[in-house]
Amino acid sequence: MKTSALKGVVPAFLLALVLAIVWGSIVQSQYNLAALASIGADVGSVRLQVTLRDIFSGFSLTYGGYVVAPALLVAFGVVALLEPKAPAAARVPLYALAGVVALLIAIPLVNWLSPVALLVGATREWSCAFWMAAAGVPAGLLYALLAPARRRVTEAPPVLVHAPDARRG
Repeated sequence: MKTSALKGVVPAFLLALVLAIVWGSIVQSQYNLAALASIGADVGSVRLQVTLRDIFSGFSLTYGGYVVAPALLVAFGVVALLEPKAPAAARVPLYALAGVVALLIAIPLVNWLSPVALLVGATREWSCAFWMAAAGVPAGLLYALLAPARRRVTEAPPVLVHAPDARRG
């Protein structure tokens, strides 16, 4: 891939990455706060503060670095390899599907591989893992809309080995 092609891919990937990380951070914050509220804790006054802290502090960096970035990098890389062979209309849905599937696989996989009980504790509930992984859809859509499309494989027309010379006759 040429350097000029990377100019569109890298910013598109970074924006998609930020979208998925922020989405996942908000979801896990709200699930954790709901769990606290269910045992009687008053979280109403700190809901926004906790959510912003999760977005702009360690959780986002950990979640983004260990789960989202590797998952989307692999998923979008696979689609980029398939893209030239796929119909043009399939490009956007393929990236959206790849994003959500990658996160659906990555969240439990990283939790399983994590040396602590769970890297993302809120994902003990499948619904939380699902809503965090759902961020892969808008992340994939954003990436597909911003990144340059790869060239399609087309059949080259047959080349004439010997063309008649129009001047001769």
